[in-house]
Amino acid sequence: MLGDMQYAKVGDSTVIANNEKLHKFKQWFKDSSSCTSEWRRKAREDCGFYTGKDQWSQADKSSLEAKGKPAITVNRIKPLMNVLSGYQRLNRYDIDFLPRTNDDMNLANVRKGVTKYVMDASDYDNEESDVFLDGALTGVGWFEVGYRFDYTTLDGDAFIRRVAPFDIYPDAESRDKYYRDMRYIIRARWVEKSELKNIYPDKADEIETQNDIYDKEESDTGDRELWYQATTHKVRLCECWYKKSVKKLLFVLRDGSVTEKVEPEMLQAGLVVKRMEVPSEEVRVISFFDNVVLEDMKSPYEHGELPFVPFMAYYLGEDDIPAGVVRDLKDPQREINKRRSQAMHILNTQSNSGWIAEEGALSPEQESNLKNSASTPGALIKVGSGSLTGGRMQRIEPQQAPMNVMQASQEAGAELTQISGINEALMGTDISNTASGRAIELKQKQAITHIATLFDNLRYAKKRIVFLLWGKRNAKGVIPQYYTDQKTYRIVGIGGKPDFITVNQQQSAVDPQTMQIVQTTLNDLSQGEFDIVIADTPATATQRTTQFYTLVDASSKLGIPGDLIFDILLDLSDVAQKEEIKKRYLERQQSSAKAAQEQQQAEIEAMRQYKLSKSMAFKDLPVEMQLQMAAQAGMFPKDVADQFMQFMIQQYARQMGMAVGAPAQITQPAEGQLSLQQMQEALQGQGLPSRQGQQAGSNPQTLTDAAARSLMAGAAPAL
Repeated sequence: MLGDMQYAKVGDSTVIANNEKLHKFKQWFKDSSSCTSEWRRKAREDCGFYTGKDQWSQADKSSLEAKGKPAITVNRIKPLMNVLSGYQRLNRYDIDFLPRTNDDMNLANVRKGVTKYVMDASDYDNEESDVFLDGALTGVGWFEVGYRFDYTTLDGDAFIRRVAPFDIYPDAESRDKYYRDMRYIIRARWVEKSELKNIYPDKADEIETQNDIYDKEESDTGDRELWYQATTHKVRLCECWYKKSVKKLLFVLRDGSVTEKVEPEMLQAGLVVKRMEVPSEEVRVISFFDNVVLEDMKSPYEHGELPFVPFMAYYLGEDDIPAGVVRDLKDPQREINKRRSQAMHILNTQSNSGWIAEEGALSPEQESNLKNSASTPGALIKVGSGSLTGGRMQRIEPQQAPMNVMQASQEAGAELTQISGINEALMGTDISNTASGRAIELKQKQAITHIATLFDNLRYAKKRIVFLLWGKRNAKGVIPQYYTDQKTYRIVGIGGKPDFITVNQQQSAVDPQTMQIVQTTLNDLSQGEFDIVIADTPATATQRTTQFYTLVDASSKLGIPGDLIFDILLDLSDVAQKEEIKKRYLERQQSSAKAAQEQQQAEIEAMRQYKLSKSMAFKDLPVEMQLQMAAQAGMFPKDVADQFMQFMIQQYARQMGMAVGAPAQITQPAEGQLSLQQMQEALQGQGLPSRQGQQAGSNPQTLTDAAARSLMAGAAPAL
């Protein structure tokens, strides 16, 4: 059956019906195609200059060929663009999430890990580099952010991919430099009729009918060339994403939050305090070609945005035309090619500048031979007898090649680097042996400053991509909308180590207030408020190497021990098997620390044993030592203890046969103190002889009081 929206039956004929709805979308495509036609022409020429195949116009080529001149192409643009693309590839940056509350800190790390997983699965680094090169060449590159379901695995994944810039037709009325105000965007591409019939089998009759109408037309009339290629029999499929104004019913809850959906239980509990109808926008998508509508539906994404993100190089919006780096380099490149061709022509003509000969000096055959072989190596040219000696023939001496031709060519080459900002320092071609590192760095920074706009716009595009992946409150992005099941992902953890995390994990817990079991979700991807930033975290080996040497240099200047930051240095490096190195280094540190601890404990134990060997109990000390210790503790008069000690020293000296002076006079004890008699009795109790027990007539040695005290001190045990 033919669709009533596209066709109507009139007798046995099929005619196109009047479809005002489809007419609007077709007009949008025509407007955008007309608005971007100038950009498309220049952008294709820009790409041709990069590849080198279109640096000569057909008119210039034909003119040179007619004059016998070569059309030389010296492609100076491609190396400059390759350096720019290479710089972008070596200076990628990661995405980070900043939580708005302390409670969201863990969820921020989860979002960062899941985002990295999605980007790795999409091969985002290569997609980004391709889009960057599109923008640098043509002025604009495009990303698509969406979700793809795989019916073979019954699972799907979010994706980020490059879209060919020539397939995109943005809103003709858009004036914003980032296309943030566009109401629609169309992706159009040429497809086979059989491909459409396989994708939309229910529209097969309408597809066949439209193609029959194309084939019956004798020439491209009207808008036929917009929709049909007669040579390939392909049709142009348009996929139009557009915004439609609608009324939305919102509910204000008691806690101040706003939602679109409420449960009956919430209404019964009185949680809804207000209902309001507000103007809003709904995103829809329609697929069609010419008069056939293949699909018309609401957008499958809940974030409420068009799923395409532009990367703009140089564009002011309004009536400006997007331009890349190549746009302003084409004229200097043309000049280089033309001057090089002219110089080559001069060199070719100088090798046979011509002759002047008198009439009859050469026969017709000799003239022909001279014209054809004068510049041929090894040619033998014969002339009439006496023509050379008589001066009847004279060679025309060529003039020197004009110096301004070569000089102008060099100036044009210098203008390429001046206009693009990609100087020789960034390319590494003008580094001399005498140039200082500081001078080279300044030149490179000058080039980086010149191209900073490109990388700033790329950061903004990356930020928009992450917004489409995550969305905002009440407008879920692709990940919160489709990643709702419990699943474990391999992410990049702390220090760049691989880690595994489980998202949307259901857990049961007991509410301490109601003592009821409630279900909670761990690492819920639909919760949390975050700020998206493009962090200055290096994502390439070049940046990590730079930071590695910077940290090493700073550590040496600050005197930071190397073992303190050795593991951090390894993380910043790209050394093979660095995890194994870190493991062995940690084991060695732990072993050294354990050995040092054991040695310290052994030294402490040895000191303790030494002190124990020199110590004894108080009750085992001699009486005089006990009295001294009691005096130090304030439990015994110090002067009495000193007198008793002096008395004992004399007793020890006499026992050893040493002569001493008169014994010290011990004062009469005060009440409660020991008398001399009591001291002697105590001395005898220790097994030492009293003074009266000393034998007379001995030959004692002389011992001073100081020597006696030293003797006692040496015999005293250590406490």
